[in-house]
Amino acid sequence: MVSPASLSKSEEKETLNPRNVYHIGGLQVRFPYQPYGTQLAFMSRVISTLDRAQRDGRCHALLESPTGTGKTLSLLCSVLAWQQSYASRFPKGNSAHKRSHFTPDVTRPPSTEPSNVVEVEKPPRVPTIFYASRTHAQITQVIREYRKTAYRVPMAVLGARKRSCTNRRVQGKPNLDEICRCLIKDRNKPKCPEFIGKDDIVAHPSLQQNEVHDIEDLVKIGYAVRGCPYFAAWDMYERAQIVFCPYSYIVDQLIRQEKLEDKLNGAIIIFDEAHNMEDIAREAGSIDLGEETLFKLQSELQLLSLAIPMIYQPVCDAIDGLISWIGSRKDSLAKRDPQHYFSSWTGDKALRELEESNITRKGFRKLSNCLIDAIERSMKEIRPHLSGIFVSTLQELLVTLGYFFSRDGSHSHTLDYELGLQRFIKRGDSSGKWTHTLSLWCMNPSVVFKAIVDLSSSIILTSGTLSPMDSFSSELGMQFGACLEAPHVVDANQQVWAAGIFSGPNNQPLNASYKTNDEYPFQDALGKSLEEICSIVPGGSLVFFPSYKLMEKLCTRWRETGQWSRLRLEKDIFIEPRGGATGEFENVLKGYYDCIGGKNRLIGRNRRAGTRVDSKKGGAFLAVCRGKVSEGLDFSDDNARAVIIVGIPFPNLHDVLVGLKRSYNDTYKSSRNLLGGGEWYCQQAYRALNQAAGRCIRHRFDYGAIIFLDERYRQQRNRVSISKWLRQSIKLYDNFEESMQDLKSFFPSAKEHVESKMLSYKEVIDLECVVQTEPETSFVINGSSASSPFSCSSGLTLERGGPPSVSSHALKRRKFISSAAVIDLEKENNHDIITRRIEFGSDSSTETRARVQISCLLCRSPLGHPDNNGSSYLNCLVTRSSKKYLLSLLKETSRSEMPTSVSVIVTDCSSVDQRLCTKDEGIWCEQDGCVFNTIFCPFCSVPNTTCLGVQIMATDSSNVHFLSKILFFSDHLNVMGDAAIKETLLEHKVT
Repeated sequence: MVSPASLSKSEEKETLNPRNVYHIGGLQVRFPYQPYGTQLAFMSRVISTLDRAQRDGRCHALLESPTGTGKTLSLLCSVLAWQQSYASRFPKGNSAHKRSHFTPDVTRPPSTEPSNVVEVEKPPRVPTIFYASRTHAQITQVIREYRKTAYRVPMAVLGARKRSCTNRRVQGKPNLDEICRCLIKDRNKPKCPEFIGKDDIVAHPSLQQNEVHDIEDLVKIGYAVRGCPYFAAWDMYERAQIVFCPYSYIVDQLIRQEKLEDKLNGAIIIFDEAHNMEDIAREAGSIDLGEETLFKLQSELQLLSLAIPMIYQPVCDAIDGLISWIGSRKDSLAKRDPQHYFSSWTGDKALRELEESNITRKGFRKLSNCLIDAIERSMKEIRPHLSGIFVSTLQELLVTLGYFFSRDGSHSHTLDYELGLQRFIKRGDSSGKWTHTLSLWCMNPSVVFKAIVDLSSSIILTSGTLSPMDSFSSELGMQFGACLEAPHVVDANQQVWAAGIFSGPNNQPLNASYKTNDEYPFQDALGKSLEEICSIVPGGSLVFFPSYKLMEKLCTRWRETGQWSRLRLEKDIFIEPRGGATGEFENVLKGYYDCIGGKNRLIGRNRRAGTRVDSKKGGAFLAVCRGKVSEGLDFSDDNARAVIIVGIPFPNLHDVLVGLKRSYNDTYKSSRNLLGGGEWYCQQAYRALNQAAGRCIRHRFDYGAIIFLDERYRQQRNRVSISKWLRQSIKLYDNFEESMQDLKSFFPSAKEHVESKMLSYKEVIDLECVVQTEPETSFVINGSSASSPFSCSSGLTLERGGPPSVSSHALKRRKFISSAAVIDLEKENNHDIITRRIEFGSDSSTETRARVQISCLLCRSPLGHPDNNGSSYLNCLVTRSSKKYLLSLLKETSRSEMPTSVSVIVTDCSSVDQRLCTKDEGIWCEQDGCVFNTIFCPFCSVPNTTCLGVQIMATDSSNVHFLSKILFFSDHLNVMGDAAIKETLLEHKVT
């Protein structure tokens, strides 16, 4: 728990500032901005859930809040405020998680069981917060939000060795984990110098006073002090009160039991992006074993059995048995199609099949002990041992069989599993070779999740898209004391055009179900519909299909009919690769982003390569629901002005696992309180649909269209599971032409609405900003004291009556004045009065407003944002600035004496090529009252060589008119304009 003594001066100052403290659920929560109503509701649910967990022993929450509503920040502030107040509010702790300690009677023989178990009163242990997300990239984003809070507690961020190894002789090797264990097997005399230096990372000055850090920060320090970030993070874990980690650290039984279980006892566990939690839990309790893998494992075990038969022979016998069983069953499997055979067994039948392979319930205890010994020998590098690739296979086998046989002593889970055997020819394998795979699949995710529920005091599942929510409770075997479907912060009627379109041009019905999607009239109508939509939508469009199979089928048809060429006249087309490697997908994604940003936009075969096309309006990304594009990627603003969903993304009915899961739910619907198979099947479809739809509208100033192309959306039952914030705004269209007319009118009106909204928020510091709201400040204007309102040379008077609000829709009062280019600011700081001068503008005689074209002086690449006519003119102000940060940059680049002012061209961030802009945190300059981010030309052949100026990321209240501006160095640009602007620039150069 954080005590006042542990806070830095800046944090102590923030604590004392009542304008940043909000009373929520009986707690004082420090929040860096005035919260949205959505955020207040979210924080209230978190606090009430945690309070109830202390009162009742356990309580869990299911919280959905759309992307852009500040969910992560709300979650962190509320849970940390609750943790901070724990000792004072709950002096006896959580009785449900008290531990019993016994004192042995020394008069009894050591073998006798102790009879006097005594409850020992101990100070309450503050629950540890575990914040888990799917990927390391998402964890980095969460930690970025944590930096914005006023809370600082001991923290740890856990990750894989491959992301944190700083030993240059080892990093990047495929068997890195195995090499690492070998180098440090003797912890007293490790052979890795970085491991020896891990304590230097923990003791590094930049990590003291609970400073926020992510894996990348640890790696940088690791290189600087020659230490190991991976083991330093685990050392920091020992005292951490908030732990950031991937899902697998908590869901994977072996990792959890070996490294986390003590802290997880009574902990608060947050699973972010938890919409796939049911699937993740099922997969954690399942295994697929290919016959080829088993043969290779058998060869290693046979050799090891000769050396240490006591450990390896039972394991070898089990693998021999599985290979023999596959051989005896593979020719009698049920035929599904000419290239796929499959049979499965459950319950007692599965037990009997495994008994034939020498794996029995009675013998599993001995087998599991041998598996554990074999795994530990490899982990501790005790030779001889298995190679690393097979260790993970044995780990999966141990965990899965443990759940199947209920190694923890609970009732059997044999009915919750399907033992399956498949015989198939791999897709694209021209050799026609048969592949055999043995599987033990978990049908009930609560088998895996129950242990996590029993350990924790509270589990919070949260995501931007959890809907529909009905299945989480029954599937995970837990009751949720709080559920929330929060509204969006955007004006859905003004900023979102949500439509269900039932027919294409010429009134051809649109129906992508498996019964009709093979028909050419449907395929052709869908192609024409997409062509019309793409001709209207500016920027980028994401088009989601239910499956790769359907997407490939449609693309083939459109290439045959010429529709593909017509689509490419409207947009550059990008296709999500099927099962491609990460590098392949990243290349396609980069190409799409480059296209939207105005780079490499080509017309097609009739134009020579590299020709820029003025009429093109961005790109279209064809993707699949449940694919990489639909999961967690940010397509804000022009990157997704439209999300188009073709059909309803029901899981593949012919998928073996889907069929087994449906059958399982139907069988145990009543006895285990599960959703029926059909209902579960539908919920999977709409959860995938909502996840795809969530790629559009990523922040409160975003706008776009979300279009459902299928006549089945006409029925209310097919819309009821769409996310609540979106469902209420869907317009229904039987006539395609009418829908296109409305779509055409939407974009200009939405753009106008958002620009007006942004103007009203000019003085607001955005949720993405890193600067906290400052305490009340007094001003001296031309010798006269004033606290509110304050003046600036831009001609605005802004009313200061409270903190800047990010939820209020009321316009701030403004009035025009014509005085005071410079203000002396007096503010109290540690009881001393400091007077400083903050520049607002410059003498009007040296200011010139102009419309110009600008380009990099070095590479001549244009820097303006292309408008609808393909030009890159931008409105700007040519003036001089004496900002200290700007002058220091100029001194670095020119290596001359520090000038007193510099000629700059000031323009809006939205007016320039967006590759110049960044969402990084920037550098706070106290003298200037701004957060700056240095911008370099992104087009120069050598990166970070041409410093163009700065982007203003955030400001204090006195400099709000600079918010979201870019200040270019005039001398670093090639400026094209009329004679007046050239004369002004020449005057500035002389000055």
